[in-house]
Amino acid sequence: MSGLGAAADLRERGRSVLVVEAGPAVGGLARALRVGGEPIEAYYHHIFPQDRETRDLIDLAGLGDALEWLPASMGVMHQGRVHPFNGPMDVLRFSPLNPLQRVRLGAGTAAQLVRRDAGRLDRRSVDEDGPLSFGSTAYEMLWRPLLDAKFGEAARALPMAWLAARIRQRAGARSVHGDRLGYLRGSLGTLIEAYAAHVDGLGAEIRTSTKVVEMRQVSGEWVVELDNGSERSVVRARSVVACLSGQILGRLVPLPEPYGPQIDSIDYRGVVCALVELRRPLSSYYWVNVTDRLGLGCVGIIEHTNFIPAERYGGSHLVYLAHYVDRAGPTWSASPEDLLAAVEPAFRELNPEYERAWVTNMHVSRDPFAQPIPRVGGPMPGLPVETGLPGLIHASLAHIYPDDRGVSLAVKLGRRAAAAAEAHLATLPGLVAGPETLPKPARRRVAA
Repeated sequence: MSGLGAAADLRERGRSVLVVEAGPAVGGLARALRVGGEPIEAYYHHIFPQDRETRDLIDLAGLGDALEWLPASMGVMHQGRVHPFNGPMDVLRFSPLNPLQRVRLGAGTAAQLVRRDAGRLDRRSVDEDGPLSFGSTAYEMLWRPLLDAKFGEAARALPMAWLAARIRQRAGARSVHGDRLGYLRGSLGTLIEAYAAHVDGLGAEIRTSTKVVEMRQVSGEWVVELDNGSERSVVRARSVVACLSGQILGRLVPLPEPYGPQIDSIDYRGVVCALVELRRPLSSYYWVNVTDRLGLGCVGIIEHTNFIPAERYGGSHLVYLAHYVDRAGPTWSASPEDLLAAVEPAFRELNPEYERAWVTNMHVSRDPFAQPIPRVGGPMPGLPVETGLPGLIHASLAHIYPDDRGVSLAVKLGRRAAAAAEAHLATLPGLVAGPETLPKPARRRVAA
């Protein structure tokens, strides 16, 4: 989505644009699959009220009537029991903590919404600031297991700014729409297809199932070698916007100091997400954060059909199982059967009647670079999109710190990258901006 955002902005500035996507369709982590004939995200997704860029794209695509605002209940599974966790009153009723600890947790959570010392939060780890903000017991009981499951051994060096941003993001849904979240009927895949068609309509060329295998600079231009599986080709460009992880970019072209070492120091966690089809509903919750230690490290059980009706998916009840993993660990290569077996104790806590026979199908999606790991003292605060190589602009998940993944953030990042590319192009002789100055590329159907 960053690539499409950059392409749209640059094309509107009058630049010739080619979009290259290694996968069979555009969309990245927002891609969709089908259940019961209905598109659904491969990775769970909802829209926050503050996601202005996403909502603008929905309007641009004429899909405003398909955007629904729905209640979405949350819970926390702790020591085999699920506790409602939808707002301040649920915090004050959270029985594993004593009354004073609950008040401390609630006050500390509310304080994150108004803190303005962003620089200080970048320099303090969650292990330093978390116990002071939420109380030691609440932090160790609620936040520590979730952070460990998501970031592994790196969790203790996570900046407090990242956690505070997550709290603010979720609070935005409560303050604007009464604890409601948005969902686009037909999945984000519908929006992605419409946005790709919009970019195509602007005159950009989109090539899918095409990998970039090498990039190099020759006489002030970028020579980019492409492979579509049947043949190799070469394109030349005055600027390249690389919307991919730093590890992949570093394989394509040597990155200079200081940018190269900065990018090399950012580790990533992979994601393994299983979408389970069930004959019967599992619980009454949309989202359950799991503080209990489950086999293979499931951190979240998201029952999508407690948010969107099961009837849309042929009557199947759909549950996502979220795992953030070390790609060298067992979860990365675990089979669907292994992933299911590891989480079944939690299924039975959610619903004592659960049986394996309820499961009718599973879809497992994996991505090796789903979660960059921010660290105190690391390079992510203020990470530039300029790489130090003239005309090479980099836009990755690491560039949206302290925020996390999302379509709005991706589109904003793409526009930031486009501005940097335009600033470079404006310095080159004979490349004056403006729609009238460059021929419109030949129209090409978007592969999907």
